Amino acid sequence: MKASDARQDLEMRAAAALKAVLAEVSTIKVREIRHDSPETGHDRGLTAYVDVVGRHHTLACDVHTDGQPGSLRSALEELRNSAGRLPGDAMPVIIAPYLSPEAQAICKESQAGFLDLQGNARLALGEVFIVKRTLPNRGQHRATSALAVGRSGREKIPAASVDYRPGGQLAEA
Repeated sequence: MKASDARQDLEMRAAAALKAVLAEVSTIKVREIRHDSPETGHDRGLTAYVDVVGRHHTLACDVHTDGQPGSLRSALEELRNSAGRLPGDAMPVIIAPYLSPEAQAICKESQAGFLDLQGNARLALGEVFIVKRTLPNRGQHRATSALAVGRSGREKIPAASVDYRPGGQLAEA
């Protein structure tokens, strides 16, 4: 896959992830998500136009291939400058395949939103604040059903608190 094709694929996945996160809140209506081009002065991402309870909001999104904390500060500065050229009060948002807790903290300090393709997100849209956090994969098999049955057969334990151990034993996490 060429670098431009990989970049385009990442932007498509970023747009889909942004749309999915926004769709989880019933008061947010996505009007349009545009893929930016060099003519717009910002060719590294997306611009999303949304309505929240009848109020218009603009998200100026920068799609990063790595999201490393070292390059994030300068990218946020560039993004803030390009967001300033958009109509209204545009919110800068960083989107990457993965953003470490350190990278997420940099976004918070800079008052920028973030979204990664692992399911982590933090967006502030007027009176609506979206925060999603996924737990790191610990490499253990987790119960997949909504409830797991305890040893007595009568008690029900939420699946998220049960680990399957070798030998078929259940143990509370």
